[in-house]
Amino acid sequence: MKNAKVGILGSGPIGISVLLSSLHFVAKKVYMTDKIDERLSLASEMGARWTGNPDKEDIVKEILGRETQHIDVVFECCGHQEAVDQAIHLLKPGGKLVIIGIPIFSKWGFDVDDLSRKEICVQNVRRQNMALESTLKLISDSGIKPDKMQTHIFKFKQIKEAFETVARYKDGVMKAMIHF
Repeated sequence: MKNAKVGILGSGPIGISVLLSSLHFVAKKVYMTDKIDERLSLASEMGARWTGNPDKEDIVKEILGRETQHIDVVFECCGHQEAVDQAIHLLKPGGKLVIIGIPIFSKWGFDVDDLSRKEICVQNVRRQNMALESTLKLISDSGIKPDKMQTHIFKFKQIKEAFETVARYKDGVMKAMIHF
């Protein structure tokens, strides 16, 4: 799907990883969302064409205002039902919804009429399945640069603070590293 218009709903570590891969392999334009503004800033800095916070704006309206023919593929990377609903509205007929996010619930819901009418393809992805070696090779060959994902560094004696920062999404944390 070369030159694809891509939506990534969720700009945490999973979403940013999808952004880097999308830009490296297929994406012409990438639109990203998140509820944490610092993550949106990082996504823009790393190559997203447009970013938006669904708590502050109608992201479907904003994206479709830029892409009147809708978009090719949407990666759901946050584990929220509202993101799946938004994805279906964003996708063009025959588009693909890739579910990667980790939900806290056990069942996704789909509007059958929208899914059927648009002939949306839905694929679930197990995040690490058979990807580690090829990802490490891309990083080592300088094809993908994930350096900016490391937003916080803690000393070993600060381990409690590190875990609290990540658990509470404090200070715009993306990835916190602990040095031993």
